[in-house]
Amino acid sequence: MRDLELRRSKLFDLMENNSVAIVYAGKPKISSEDEFYPFNVNKNFFYLTGICQENSILLLVKGLADNKKYLFIDEYNPVKEKWTGKRLSNDEAAKISNISNVYTLDNFDSILELALDNTYGEIKNLYLDLSNELKIGDSYSTQNFANDLKEKYPKLEIKNIYPSLVKLRMIKTEDEINNIKEAINLTHDGMNDLLLNMKVGMKEYALSDRFEQYGKSHGRAKLSFSTIVGSGKNATVLHHPYEQQNETIGSDDMVLFDLGFQHNGYSADISRTYPINGTFTEKQRLVYEAVLNCNKAVIEYARKGLTIKDLQDYAVDILRNEAIRLGLMSDNDDIKKYYYHNVSHHLGLDTHDVSFREQPLEAGNVITVEPGLYFEELGIGVRIEDDVLITEDKNVVLSSNIKKEIDDIEQIFKTRG
Repeated sequence: MRDLELRRSKLFDLMENNSVAIVYAGKPKISSEDEFYPFNVNKNFFYLTGICQENSILLLVKGLADNKKYLFIDEYNPVKEKWTGKRLSNDEAAKISNISNVYTLDNFDSILELALDNTYGEIKNLYLDLSNELKIGDSYSTQNFANDLKEKYPKLEIKNIYPSLVKLRMIKTEDEINNIKEAINLTHDGMNDLLLNMKVGMKEYALSDRFEQYGKSHGRAKLSFSTIVGSGKNATVLHHPYEQQNETIGSDDMVLFDLGFQHNGYSADISRTYPINGTFTEKQRLVYEAVLNCNKAVIEYARKGLTIKDLQDYAVDILRNEAIRLGLMSDNDDIKKYYYHNVSHHLGLDTHDVSFREQPLEAGNVITVEPGLYFEELGIGVRIEDDVLITEDKNVVLSSNIKKEIDDIEQIFKTRG
């Protein structure tokens, strides 16, 4: 709760004087004629309020004297609850968000009008979260709302608050880091369950299903993203989709996992690659060692002041040199044939969290480090991904409890019975 107050305070600091900011939770999107996709709250709204309920609105007013905060939610409707389940009461929303001024949605227009009609001093700027595809009504977006406001208040300058929210979200607080750690710990436990139960002859999808079920049976944890399981040559497909995870895992196959659970909305993102029979072949070992050496080198290299591109360039050089040294490619080969993705992205409320990738890393950033090598002709794809906290000095590998050394992996298989 202290975090929410701090976040809103920092956002007020980034706003111009005499301004209003409006952030919407969003609406569920239509899946079919009579069904909606599961609602996924606008993460910027959740970041500022802690609330996941659709049709909610946050209104911030930076006036002459002080800062005002208002939260608007659906009106209580006992008939609707019989169809769609319980809704937050005003008191419950106030407790979660630590905002005392909670009203039903039918009050939003009048309170916004009071603000824009200079009740708190002359309002010159209005900030909206103009995220792409943020729907706030049927076929109605925040951009449509901005156009309507501009027509009614032609002197009002409308600005996008999204960049300011990205700037705030890139620096994680202690509470946010702890949430990511908890997500990683649960992911670790789910991966251990896979290690204890994976065996030759299983279908790839059976491992995806098992990981998801582990989360459901442990606090109903949500997946950070659709679990990726690829064996043999399928491991060379970066986002091998669930619908195609139909391969029977052979006795000599490596299995690549890219997966994670959420905790309080914050994501883990982990990749590991294991031999299904518990022992690396000579060729598998060479590929794995090249990727592992790069993983550890980039983690050591990453630091405040470098950019994601710096890490990518460094990873490409290491993977090229490692692949040549180990005889996996010649001097004339292009490493892009075997390594075709970025080594890092920011992590947080979104798995690929909002960020300015060209901006130098800062203390408080949480990033992934995920080099890989993919040899389709060998039926070998290896990716090793850790979640790393950038600090003022030495980085912290938040996922250090998830084993990745060859000896440790083989030992786990030997001792599992």
